[in-house]
Amino acid sequence: MSKVDYLTLILLALGLSFDDFGLAFALSLLIPSEKLRERMIHAGKMAIAFSASTVMLPLLGWLLGLVIYKWIASFSAWVVLIVFCGVGVWIIKEAFEDEQIKLARNVSSFWALMVFGTLGSFDEGAVGIGFPFLGTPILWIIIAVVLTNTVLIYLAVFLSGWIKRLSKRIPSILSGSILIALGIIEFLDLILPNLKR
Repeated sequence: MSKVDYLTLILLALGLSFDDFGLAFALSLLIPSEKLRERMIHAGKMAIAFSASTVMLPLLGWLLGLVIYKWIASFSAWVVLIVFCGVGVWIIKEAFEDEQIKLARNVSSFWALMVFGTLGSFDEGAVGIGFPFLGTPILWIIIAVVLTNTVLIYLAVFLSGWIKRLSKRIPSILSGSILIALGIIEFLDLILPNLKR
């Protein structure tokens, strides 16, 4: 591979992984445990769940093509906005009702993480359509995305551990606010290209 291909690969992996970094940071704020082992397990679950969706949706875009992706994208913006903002508001509400342990269990299950990862990766389906034009083998792209995603998720989990020490309610309020912001950003990212047409 040439130098330009490596640069493209790195930029692509970072671009596909930064949303998951924000999502991992927001959800990690809700996990009550301060034990390193439990945080590592939680980060591992998120890395697997988010990496699967971050790899699978672009691959589906690559395989299914633009026509089917446009049909999915026509309503995915609303799904992302409603789910992320709804969960964000719910998390902030729960912060004031001291229900954080129950809430942490709900958002830390592997299947809940897969749903969040998939919703956060809808827009990445279009990226997959361009994979064949990069001149980079698909296996290299998958490896780069999974490695970058995993590193950024572990970083997010450890950064969230420092913020948790501030106050009992601040992490939940921050987490809910981040999810609402991610929902709005994803919504705008998905809906604005459609408005330009």
